[in-house]
Amino acid sequence: MGNKRIKKKQRKRQMQKPDFFIPKKCCPRRARNPELPSPESCLPVGLRKEVDERIAETNRLLLDLALDDKRSIQETYQRAFDGLNGLEVEIINPLNETISGVVMMAAHDFTLLSREDYKIIVPYEQIESVKASGYYSEQLPKDNLKNIDPHLRRKLTFQFGKVVASSPELIQQFFKIPLAVYLLLFEGQTIKVRVGALLIEGILANVNKESIALKLANETRIITIRNIGHILISK
Repeated sequence: MGNKRIKKKQRKRQMQKPDFFIPKKCCPRRARNPELPSPESCLPVGLRKEVDERIAETNRLLLDLALDDKRSIQETYQRAFDGLNGLEVEIINPLNETISGVVMMAAHDFTLLSREDYKIIVPYEQIESVKASGYYSEQLPKDNLKNIDPHLRRKLTFQFGKVVASSPELIQQFFKIPLAVYLLLFEGQTIKVRVGALLIEGILANVNKESIALKLANETRIITIRNIGHILISK
């Protein structure tokens, strides 16, 4: 008898409990939402595939260079920056600073980066590491001599050394231009030169194989080329 009373009281309490759950038949029908992943990029599919392939190719190149210890520093970075041409990169210098820009040229002993308002010359000796940091910019035109002026073609054929030696562009095309020669293009212009922790601004007064001369307000400062961290040149 006692057990029956207890069970009866329990059933009574359960009947008195408020029902907090809406019956299933009263629930509104849920609208079906498409379950699609977020896009990985804002680029069109075809362009994204092309960019991914080029970045993968660049990564393979950098890995190949990292594993090959037989090349000189100059040869290593020449090949690396040739493969990075047109791509935004980040360069770490010996001071653990980051220099970034779009690769415009892989020269004999330096690379040329481009930013919105200025160009950056970074000697290979001042590079600790380099990595691709963005998508390819607008494709850079490739230098070629297929459609040159017939007069220039003839001069290249019969006076090759004289013609090439007088043109920085042709030196780069055939031999990779050295920094000391490239800087001759900017004689008389104001440039900024990083030496250690200092950034020195002055007029490029003279350039030779070993050093450059910067004309400051009250003096002319001689800077050894091997001590140059990087150079900033306004566009």
